[in-house]
Amino acid sequence: MSREKATRSFYDAVFLGASLEALVASSLLAKRGFRVLVLGQGVRPPRYRAAGRAWPRRANTFLAAPSPVARRTLSELALHQAFRRRAHAIDPALQFVQPGLRFDLALDPPALEREVDRELRPVKRAVQDFHRACADHADDLDRIVDRDLTWPPVTFFERRELARASAQQAFGRNGDAIDPFAEFPDPHAFRSLVDAATRFATSMDPHQLNPLSIVRLYGAWLRGAVKLEGGRAWLHDALAEKLTTYSGEIRLRESADAIRVRRGVATGVRIAGTAEEVGAGFVVCGREVGALLPLLPDRALLGQLFERHGEPTPRWFRYTLNVVTQAHALPSGMSRDVFFLRDPARPRADANLLRLEAHPVQPPSSEHGETRMLTIEALLPRRGVEEVTGYVSAMREKILATLGELVPFLGDHVLLVDSPHDGRDVQDVAGGKLLPPETPWERGPRTMPALYGFPGLGGATQPGALGVCGVPMRTPVRRLLLCNAQVVPALGDEGSFLTAWSVARHVAKSDKRKEWMRRGLWD
Repeated sequence: MSREKATRSFYDAVFLGASLEALVASSLLAKRGFRVLVLGQGVRPPRYRAAGRAWPRRANTFLAAPSPVARRTLSELALHQAFRRRAHAIDPALQFVQPGLRFDLALDPPALEREVDRELRPVKRAVQDFHRACADHADDLDRIVDRDLTWPPVTFFERRELARASAQQAFGRNGDAIDPFAEFPDPHAFRSLVDAATRFATSMDPHQLNPLSIVRLYGAWLRGAVKLEGGRAWLHDALAEKLTTYSGEIRLRESADAIRVRRGVATGVRIAGTAEEVGAGFVVCGREVGALLPLLPDRALLGQLFERHGEPTPRWFRYTLNVVTQAHALPSGMSRDVFFLRDPARPRADANLLRLEAHPVQPPSSEHGETRMLTIEALLPRRGVEEVTGYVSAMREKILATLGELVPFLGDHVLLVDSPHDGRDVQDVAGGKLLPPETPWERGPRTMPALYGFPGLGGATQPGALGVCGVPMRTPVRRLLLCNAQVVPALGDEGSFLTAWSVARHVAKSDKRKEWMRRGLWD
């Protein structure tokens, strides 16, 4: 096919990957008058289908709800009211369980004080001081993320803007100037509680979280995380709908197999399976930075990025197990979000530390009566996943065994068990049979999201970035940007919105003509 017939379209920005960050940024740009294309690029939706029903890929607690950047973004996209109707605060926000302790993080201050009295009386004053500090620091950090800043800052002026905005916060330029756990002995149950709540909320290696990130993530639980009716799938669908409403284009089943680079500038992409060449003012990668390497004509184009910041490497993988059980099998005192530490003396990984989300009761649909679904998450170390034969495939039984210690009679009432990550069939426990999935090629260990380690995090390569940023938004290839969970990984959902806002801001500011036209029309 000739080039003249193949190249017939041009977009202001082409996004590779329908991740949350890419959908938010592309929707913002479409709202601001830019012509945008989003390619699925193999990014999996928040739900998958198996055994004739929809299953979540991960828990749907949305920790960015109190964040000013999330509220500002949803308001600009006219999603704020729809979000408020579907967002439900959960009280208690979470429940932490380990041998000899069960603590509910209640949102009501008197109820929280009673919980501290009941389970943490010897360190009551320290816990109360920690909670007050979380509230005080949250106000300071809210004022920072509410500013129209670029994350992470790279240029002199961007660093100066962030330095001015963050001058009054107590954690310093790299987010590690104070130790919020100074009054707690090590080890202590409260340290384990905070660690459990934060390590499942971040997008990076939990061992790299600095004090600012820990306080910010735990403070999000304390301020009232929300459950979204319809889960994360609703948010993705709502953003995709807004994108098309604002004349953007989304092709979830298509991918680019090459990025066109001319004289160090990204000029477009080639669609896989066709000869279609798409021109672009910007090419924005919504997947991990490693996914760029096969698409570029030369790996050396990213060499400068890796030399300066280091190449992100997987440290952990997020494994999800879904269990459908009879509703009466779960104890009445069990919260919707439970963190269960089986043995405090062992590493907080694998089946030793689980996060459970109990979905609402489903009405009777069979002889089993009312049912509930448990979505269980565990963090698996990279070494076990990549080097131990059968490690992932045996995780179902290990997690169910640990779960049996938390809910003693659960095994007698389990109906269905499935994971999208171990490559096994759906277990119909009640029927005593295995149910082959509809799309087996979309399952297996390679579908587990990775939590990356960042060699240059918080160091001299990113001074003043508060220690929450991983890789820069800009790459050495001009007009090739990153818009993924690796840009502001420490802050989880809030970091996704900061990344998306920064990318949309950078693209919008680069086109002075469009900015002048938009202002001129309304002036």
